[in-house]
Amino acid sequence: MSEFTVPSWDEYFLGIAQAVSTRAKCRRRKVGCVLVLDRRIISTGYNGAASGEPDCLEGACPRGMLSYDQVPGLGDYDRPGTPGFCIAIHGEVNALLYATRDTKGAVAYITDPPCPGCRKALAAAGIQRVVWPGGEYDRVGLTNWAV
Repeated sequence: MSEFTVPSWDEYFLGIAQAVSTRAKCRRRKVGCVLVLDRRIISTGYNGAASGEPDCLEGACPRGMLSYDQVPGLGDYDRPGTPGFCIAIHGEVNALLYATRDTKGAVAYITDPPCPGCRKALAAAGIQRVVWPGGEYDRVGLTNWAV
């Protein structure tokens, strides 16, 4: 009898998040997110420009056009008109926007730790747990800004 290795649920859904990230339209990083409720996927999202708008791969993102040594800190990230401005909607937010049902009690599987803005959005949407490779937040971690 041969042995089969079955991934844990966390490993399984993180693998799907990794696959989702391949659709990201960003020159700097590719982030994928999968929202899961009762071990069923209710939504996926990846980072990129708003639907129907020119994206980073088309040269529409000021931040994406900078070389890595020119990129300012996160302070300019959300300030239109600055060289560090990024047009991308984060994968977590896209997953929340396209969820087909209530996300209260769901788990978010993400390819990277969520930024502070995404932590707030996930908490507001009722997400109970966030998992990424090498880490996780439970509901308290999502709303504990000192973490």
